[in-house]
Amino acid sequence: MDTPSFLYLLLFPAKKMMKVGKANNIYNRIQSLKRVWGDVDYAHSYRIALPQSEVFKLEKMLHFLLAKYQTGIDAGDGYTELFSIEALEPAIKHIHYVIEHGVIDAQLLQGIEKPQLRPGKSAAHRHAKMKKRSDTMINNVVRVTEQFSRINRLLLILLFKQHRLRYQYDIEGNTILFRIADNRTDQRDAHKIMRMFSFFIEDFRYLGGTNYCSGVFGEGTVTQYNVELISGDPDAHPLVAYLASQTERLFNKLPSRSALLMEDLPILESSRILRRVLQNDDED
Repeated sequence: MDTPSFLYLLLFPAKKMMKVGKANNIYNRIQSLKRVWGDVDYAHSYRIALPQSEVFKLEKMLHFLLAKYQTGIDAGDGYTELFSIEALEPAIKHIHYVIEHGVIDAQLLQGIEKPQLRPGKSAAHRHAKMKKRSDTMINNVVRVTEQFSRINRLLLILLFKQHRLRYQYDIEGNTILFRIADNRTDQRDAHKIMRMFSFFIEDFRYLGGTNYCSGVFGEGTVTQYNVELISGDPDAHPLVAYLASQTERLFNKLPSRSALLMEDLPILESSRILRRVLQNDDED
């Protein structure tokens, strides 16, 4: 069975040329040709559908009859099928002649159809993936902002209720050594505070987390939190760095010891506490 095919008359306005050729898929052929000869005038080009054997005969006939219009170009994709733009009118007349005399049973149509580009599964998948990352990014902004909101509330409690609390802090290098004395210390409270300073960020360019509370130590009624100043971290995520810069303004208003505290709270050494815990385990 003779395979269906097309003969085309493609116009290249920028080059003032026409190409007479054949293809099973004209649009795909254009994508190859345009890399060499530029854009095609889809609306004013022509096509005719015929069995492949008849397309071949019609193509050869047109190449022969339009020989005087050849461009003389001697290189490039399909260069032997290129003619000056003036060859369009006689090419159409020759095709109409063979149609009218029953040599071929077909119709010459103006315009080259472009396929409807529908988003496939891959496009839908990419859309869903990008939307998910976008939603994650927004949720991260909200969550990190809420974390700093809780830190700010904690600082305000320390600032305005210092006559009821016994706390003290020192800054060594880039680390705040914050101690608080409380007979009702609950380990769960310590974990909550640690989580306040643990930030996980996921956006379009970054994925990772940092815990700025590097340690929590307890001895007697005193609990010590070692918190790294985020302003001293050159690798801090821009969102975390910005919010931290605002929170540090509030922290700078906090006295280094509360009004209720009558004597210094000792700085707890983590190595000494660890040795004591290990010794107690050995004794048990």
